[in-house]
Amino acid sequence: MKKLVSVIFAFLISATCGINHASAQLPVKIPTINKPKVEQPKTGGNQPSGDATKPNAKTPSKTSNSKRAYEHEKPPVKPVLVKSSLYIQAASHQQYWKMPKERKFSSWVPKIEFDVYVHRDSEGFDYAAEYLNPDGSLWFSEPLRIGTYSADKTIKLSSEYGTTQPMLETKSTNAVGTYGVKITHKNTGETVFQGKFKVGKFQPQDAAKNEFDFFVEHDWMLPFGYVGFHHSALNTDSGGFEIIPSVWMKGDVDDDDLEGRVFYQGKQIASTKDGGSGVNDSGDRTSQYGIYFKDTHYWKLWNFRFKNLRVANGGNFNRDYYPEATYADEKPGEYTIKILHKGAEVRELKFTVGADGKLNEGGFGKQIFMPNYKIIVPVKVIGEKWNPTAWKTDAFYGNPLTGFTVP
Repeated sequence: MKKLVSVIFAFLISATCGINHASAQLPVKIPTINKPKVEQPKTGGNQPSGDATKPNAKTPSKTSNSKRAYEHEKPPVKPVLVKSSLYIQAASHQQYWKMPKERKFSSWVPKIEFDVYVHRDSEGFDYAAEYLNPDGSLWFSEPLRIGTYSADKTIKLSSEYGTTQPMLETKSTNAVGTYGVKITHKNTGETVFQGKFKVGKFQPQDAAKNEFDFFVEHDWMLPFGYVGFHHSALNTDSGGFEIIPSVWMKGDVDDDDLEGRVFYQGKQIASTKDGGSGVNDSGDRTSQYGIYFKDTHYWKLWNFRFKNLRVANGGNFNRDYYPEATYADEKPGEYTIKILHKGAEVRELKFTVGADGKLNEGGFGKQIFMPNYKIIVPVKVIGEKWNPTAWKTDAFYGNPLTGFTVP
């Protein structure tokens, strides 16, 4: 038996040597395996540019050494009203139920909408809005329509009658002034918001004697800016996402005429003219026909996206995609943003990043909650025809922020 094992062992050694000898003389070609191409996902206009988490991204040559400043936000079970989303509009009507014989006699009723930030599995969104006359008496109330759950973890509540026709035919008024509003939870009776709004009117060209367009005054919004992140960036662990500032502009403004520039320690570090950056709008405030009178009755929120202004947030991402980027959470201090319209500066705002890598909320965060770690900052309004004192009393529909000052 031992002799048989020895023979087999000797045979294996001989075979191995033969194979090695043959391989030394005959070249062996190993076929190349082509990796399948992976299509990049398409992104919407409001999403951050330069996504370092796309499937065909290279293996990161550089990763973040910073700590995570921003964790995934967990929405509450109890809805929280997002005050910055609140919008009250005067819906105009070219008839007035108290003057049925008049063919053109304008009147109006309010329309309202707002977002609540909440966990998607929560229930109980039965809200109602009450509108008060200038003397404080009840004008009318309405239940609010419940929208669908959005990707940013909010649900929109709004006036349920759409075109407002039923209310216009029974509740409308032709009077202007300061009116009150109260939002309550129908089941609990809890008041979740209370404020006021100012209504004015203007007469379009060639209008009849009693024909007007009614509008809610929104000049108070101009000195309020927002700095934060797109909600999709906070749903990943990759980091390297954009800081996005937003400002309100009044009048007819085209995005091609706008530019944002970022300065840190006196040096420009980013511009919306850089490749992969840009400007887009996200909502407006106007009257029923204000879009035709943009110079005086039209306000729009503009977002400025900078490829080279980002937050590393402790993520594992490829910095080679952003070779010129400044990561604010790794460079604390004050940042200045200048907004130009046709080359002339029209807005300026500043925000500060603390040693912990977070945006400094400036003491306003406890007064007005905003999701996605967004903060409110004062904005310097330059060369604009507006009411510079409106924000002192009218901000967020009669809920001004304590300690807020305009540069």
